[in-house]
This record gives sequence, C-alpha cells and structure tokens, in this order.
Amino acid sequence: MSLCTPAVAKAQVLAQRPLAPLVATVENGGGVDQLLCADLDGDGRVDMAFSVFSGGTAGDTAWVALRRTATGWRVVYRDLQDYKLSLKREGDDVVVTTPVYRKNDPNCCPSGGFDHRRFGWNGRALAVVRRWHTKRFAG
Repeated sequence: MSLCTPAVAKAQVLAQRPLAPLVATVENGGGVDQLLCADLDGDGRVDMAFSVFSGGTAGDTAWVALRRTATGWRVVYRDLQDYKLSLKREGDDVVVTTPVYRKNDPNCCPSGGFDHRRFGWNGRALAVVRRWHTKRFAG
C-alpha cells in the first residue's frame, strides 16, 4: 500500500488542525488535485505535496507539503490562499507556478506572465530556494 495517494492526502486535510481551512473545500466539490510524491527532506521516506482544487473556476487555490515521520504525517508547508496554481516536481524540490493578472484581465487570460517559486528542504523546513518570472507558462 502506498502512503502517497490522493486518499491519504485528503485524510490528512481532514485530520490536521493547520489544514482546517481546507476542509469545506475538499468536502464540498473541491479536493486533492496535483499530487507529488518525493523524498522532500532527504531522510529516505517518501513525502508528499499536493494542490487543492477549489471546485470552481479558481482552479487550484491551495497547496500543502507533508513530511512523513516515524509516527505519521507532519505539515511542513502550507499556502492556503492562492489562485490557479500549478505544482511540478523538479528532483526532490517542488515548483509552484501562479499566473499574474493585470487590471481588467479576464479569468481565462492572465497577461502578466507567470511567477515561479522553487521550494527545497533547508535542513529544517521547506523554503523558497529560487524565484523567477516568465512571460509564458512553462509547465
């Protein structure tokens, strides 16, 4: 049985107090969307990062990273208020991409390009190790 599954991610959203703001979303039309399984902290255990789908046109509006410990899962990063984010794995790092909307841009079409943040383990926490911007989505 794999420990890194959408069902396990959803169960952790429902069980972990720091993720309580996401409960209504995952129970009412949204849910776990993009799931990345990797050893994020270098301890040999498979950890997970996942996005949460809003259930509507906002797309994925949150993402969470959980570290697998000897006694269970521990939240090591959470961004609970984002908009149309995308997750990608690069090695054991997580890259989060978000669109940049300018004034009067329609929901479909951000004209400001895309912001990217690469998160890596710094020995104690998952933290931003690089930021960059592109004009086009480079998923």
